[in-house]
Amino acid sequence: MSLTSGMLALLVAVAGSACADTADGPLVSEEVVTEEVVTTTTAPPEPPRSEGTAKVGDIQYEFDVTCHDRGAGDVVVLGAGDDPASAGLVELYLEASFVDPYVGLRLADGTLIEPSLESPLDLYLQDDVIRASAIRFVRDLDLETGEATEVGFGEFEIHCYSYEREPPS
Repeated sequence: MSLTSGMLALLVAVAGSACADTADGPLVSEEVVTEEVVTTTTAPPEPPRSEGTAKVGDIQYEFDVTCHDRGAGDVVVLGAGDDPASAGLVELYLEASFVDPYVGLRLADGTLIEPSLESPLDLYLQDDVIRASAIRFVRDLDLETGEATEVGFGEFEIHCYSYEREPPS
């Protein structure tokens, strides 16, 4: 049994590598690899806050509002914002109703601005937006006589992104 010189060279190479010096560490590294699994949960995005604007004469008010669904297409809107003229609080009350619509603004000094009794208040509700334009606003309204002090024409737009089901307090 003689080995050919090629096979002999192969055996010598395999035997030589098995006897290689390992003083500087093993030839093959067996590192333990750990995987870190990170799970995150995200809450569904919050709907944007309902908001509104009202313009009376040359002054525009911006409000954060809460919309209350009263059923049958009736919505009550309560809002608060800053008066750009006095930097005081302005309150908004709106009743979007087919029977008796109303909108009023109470300024920081207690002045109530509301539509004149002599002009109609036509509200438009579409896709959770309530609008009205060409409103003749007055202050110091006497409900018995209809007399008031003219403030100016105006408009408003309310975006209801969510609704409260409980009636406002």
